[in-house]
Amino acid sequence: MPLSRTPEATDPVVTTSKAAQILGVSQRTIHYWMERGIIKSWKTAGGHCRIPMSSINLLLAKRREQLQDPDLEELILLLVEDDENLREIALAVVANWELPVRLLLAENGYDGLIQAGLHKPEVIIADLMMPAMDGFQMLRALRESTELNRTRIVVVTAMGPEQIEAKGGVPADVEVLHKPTPYDRLKVIVMEALFSRQRSKRASLAAI
Repeated sequence: MPLSRTPEATDPVVTTSKAAQILGVSQRTIHYWMERGIIKSWKTAGGHCRIPMSSINLLLAKRREQLQDPDLEELILLLVEDDENLREIALAVVANWELPVRLLLAENGYDGLIQAGLHKPEVIIADLMMPAMDGFQMLRALRESTELNRTRIVVVTAMGPEQIEAKGGVPADVEVLHKPTPYDRLKVIVMEALFSRQRSKRASLAAI
């Protein structure tokens, strides 16, 4: 539902495409939510839709509340990153998400494969350029594994599209994000995985 006036200057606004990216949904879904009043919006003088961040943050907060299920098992999240500073930052950021997530760390692709085999993470976040075994080799090995070929994988890299293609590219179902690490998007991905598990759990209980 469009607002009758623009939001205050202290409340930043984003486009519908940016809102879709933050919330992990399509722009069509964003427009549907706007029409239903699930998120607030307003139009510029040129007719472009803008959404206040306060409305997006409110929706994210409601999602977090829905995930505060004491019976919900922790989601295992694996970060494969050779930079120690980035691993430490990730630990702090994920802890502040206040979600039922256990973050595992690996220093290279070889270590990542071992951790993935042992713990069966539901989401893997990986760099591409690493020593010993790089992310390209690790991704190929993961997709060849019958136990891990459906694991959701996200690449976070400083490499550009042409550099990635020159190295052979990544599997089509792997989302590629670019550094600096977009933790807002990663948080949405983790929440999507938690919601998916929650839906599966409810469906299983309903079938009993």
